[in-house]
Amino acid sequence: MAQRKKKSASNPKRAGLVSLISAAVLFVLVLLNQAMGGRLPLPSAETLETSINSALDELYDQAGLSSVPTEAEGDLLVHFIDVGQADCELIQTPEQNVLIDAGEIGEGPAIIDYLKAQGVSRLDMVIATHPHADHIGSMAEVIDAFEIGTVLFSDVPDNLIPTTRTYERLLDAIERKNLKITLAEPRSRYDLGGGAVMTILGPLVEEPEGLNDTSVICRLDFGSTSFLFTGDAEKPNENALLKAYDSSLLRADVLKLGHHGSSTSNQEKWVDAVDPRVAVAELGKDNTYGHPHTEVVRLLEERDILLYRTDLNGTIVFGSNGETLQVTCERNQRVW
Repeated sequence: MAQRKKKSASNPKRAGLVSLISAAVLFVLVLLNQAMGGRLPLPSAETLETSINSALDELYDQAGLSSVPTEAEGDLLVHFIDVGQADCELIQTPEQNVLIDAGEIGEGPAIIDYLKAQGVSRLDMVIATHPHADHIGSMAEVIDAFEIGTVLFSDVPDNLIPTTRTYERLLDAIERKNLKITLAEPRSRYDLGGGAVMTILGPLVEEPEGLNDTSVICRLDFGSTSFLFTGDAEKPNENALLKAYDSSLLRADVLKLGHHGSSTSNQEKWVDAVDPRVAVAELGKDNTYGHPHTEVVRLLEERDILLYRTDLNGTIVFGSNGETLQVTCERNQRVW
C-alpha cells in the first residue's frame, strides 16, 4: 500500500494569515515608496510571501508549535478537526474518505477548505452521529461541495426527529443530490478498502430519551490499530454496549470521548472496558459547559491514558501503518 503523507501546504488558516500579512506589508511598502519619491524597490508578491512564510516558521518553532497540523504519515489517517465546541472527524484509508459529523453552523467553509487541503474530492461515506447542531451544523454545505457516496444516519424515533432549520437544510442537500439515507444498523460492517473496516456498534438504547441516546457509535480497525468514535453517546448507551458486546469489540487504541468529555459519558467501567492508550476530546476553548469535566480528566490520568484536546492542541491527526500509531497536533505537539 502506498504511504499516505500530507502535503506541507495543508493549513488553510495559515494560508489566509500569510495572504493577510502580505497585503498589509505591501500596503505599508507602497506608502513608504510614495513618501520616498518612488525610490524604494518593491519586492514581488512571491518574494514577499516566501519571506513571511519563513518568518512564521521561525515564530512557530520558537513557540514550540507545529505550523502544519496535518503533516502525519500512515496508510490510514484519522483527523480530529478543530471546529470549536463541536465534532468533526475525517478518516482517510488507502482507498476511501469518510467524514463523521460536520461541526456547528458557520464552520462549512473551514471544513471544506480543510478537506480539499487533504486531497479530498469525494466522501465515500458521511456519518451524522445524531442531529444536534454541533454535529450536523455544516453538513449540508459539505454535501453540496463534494461527490458523496453513502449517507449514514442514526435511527431517530419519530417523537425525537428535530424540526430545526439546520436539520431541514441537511435533508434538502441530500435530496438535491438524489442521495439516499442509510440507517446505522448495529453490528453492520463496512469495508473501507486497504484493510480498513468500520463496524457500527450502536446506538443500542431501546427507548432513547433524547438525541444523545441515538448517537451512532462506530469502531474503526486497521491492522492491529483501532479507533472508537462515540458522538455524544452517554451512560445509557455505554451500559447497553457493555452488556451486548464482548470486550474484544470494545477495546481500542484511541477513544473519542463521548459528549465532548462530559461526565454524563465516559464512566469508569466504560473507559476500563475500552482500555485506550489515548483519548481525544473535541471541544471549544473556555466553553461554558466546563468540558472536559474534571472527573473525566482525573479518571484518564489515574489510568495513564494520554489525553488530546482540540481546545488546547487544535487539529489532531493520527497516522497508522496497521501496527503502530503516530500523532501530530496543530499546537503543543507530542509524538509517541
